[in-house]
Amino acid sequence: MAWFPVDPMSVTGAWLSEILNADVRHCRLEQIGVGVGLLGRIYRAHLEGPGVPESVVLKFPTLDERARTMVCEPLEFYLREVRFYSEIGLANPLPPARPYFAAFDELTHDFVLVLEDLGRLRVVDQTIGCTAEDATVVVDAIARHHAQWWDSERLTTLPWLSSYRTPPFPAVLAGNFEAAWPRFLDRLGADLSPEMRVFGERFPSLVPWYLNQIMRPPHTFLHGDLRLDQLFFAVEPDDPPVTALDWQVTSAGRGAYDVGYFLSQSLATDTRRACESALLDRYAQVLAEFGIDYPATELLHDYRLTTAWCFAYPVIGAGQADITNERQLALLRSMVVNSAAAIHDHDALALRPD
Repeated sequence: MAWFPVDPMSVTGAWLSEILNADVRHCRLEQIGVGVGLLGRIYRAHLEGPGVPESVVLKFPTLDERARTMVCEPLEFYLREVRFYSEIGLANPLPPARPYFAAFDELTHDFVLVLEDLGRLRVVDQTIGCTAEDATVVVDAIARHHAQWWDSERLTTLPWLSSYRTPPFPAVLAGNFEAAWPRFLDRLGADLSPEMRVFGERFPSLVPWYLNQIMRPPHTFLHGDLRLDQLFFAVEPDDPPVTALDWQVTSAGRGAYDVGYFLSQSLATDTRRACESALLDRYAQVLAEFGIDYPATELLHDYRLTTAWCFAYPVIGAGQADITNERQLALLRSMVVNSAAAIHDHDALALRPD
């Protein structure tokens, strides 16, 4: 494998010149996205030289050893993202940033991504929440993405795009949730309802059942972490309506997964309640335009399952990752509040094996 830097201190103008096929005469790195991402480090490299972009973005593994060794490496998050950029990239219906370079070390799980800088596009703070108008743009985009991957034979040719129910994912996820739960309660559990506390205690034993339900056929390509902080909205007419980052949690499963996670945790509760039904109808309608029938009762059932399952995201995020600043804490708090409200609204805890 060709050498690549495993930390920002090792990034040089000479290396960037090689991968960009340009003459980078000077580069200056600054860390960005602090409190936005939880499982990686992101830097903007300001570049100088003839024919080079003004800046690119570099992504490295987290410095949080617990999160890296307990979550990212056993669940192959870094491998999934690098493979996505290497094998699919801009050909994807829901576009990512343009990848200039992607490398992964299978022995150490070190990786680096060098990506197009999307800083000129519009972003929305997830701690505030998505408007109904922006949510419509996202639902349209994920529906078109799902439609083009729906029951596709190509899904079987991408071994890194494994279902979450493929071992060791269920056992690792359950173990991480169980380990995270006490720490999560200390940090963010004060306002949980008694029902949600009971659910959290029982969640690890329910993991296999949830995954068998949510990952049953037909399959499509799931982004897996479709939340507002990962999304960039168009500012010019020729921009894609929405561009998505953080393809670490990709999988093959039910289409309602991405929709349920996004709507339940990236919209403030009042906003979600006002537009949720219309957005679910819209998702189904876009699929229908591609000849795909996702019956309303089935879609709603899968959506309810997903709202309950995705409670795992803020629990593991708060309990297994180091919280280094107030913005990270605010993000996780908003995810918990919105998630719990959606679960209660849909009586999602009533869906269980017994």
